[in-house]
Amino acid sequence: MLQAVLNPTTAIKPMCLLTAITVMALVARIHGTDKAVREAGFRVLPRLKPAYMPVVLKIINAPAPLAHMNQFVETLPEHILTMKVSTPALPMLDVG
Repeated sequence: MLQAVLNPTTAIKPMCLLTAITVMALVARIHGTDKAVREAGFRVLPRLKPAYMPVVLKIINAPAPLAHMNQFVETLPEHILTMKVSTPALPMLDVG
């Protein structure tokens, strides 16, 4: 924790594409503006692997990012929304 405070540049944790899309979808739902969706995309962009960046950049660079984000979420396949995590996010809490 102290390392994250002293050196915030090395404290950036990588983010999967599903998490990035979830963040942007929540921002779209809560704020409902193109500007908010675009700013959220720019915030998650440095945490993504280079292979996933084009997906977020396509949303950010759309003429209407909010509408593009809404359409993107509506067309997500059901298996992505219900996928199971193979490893828990908090391994310290894994008692099984």
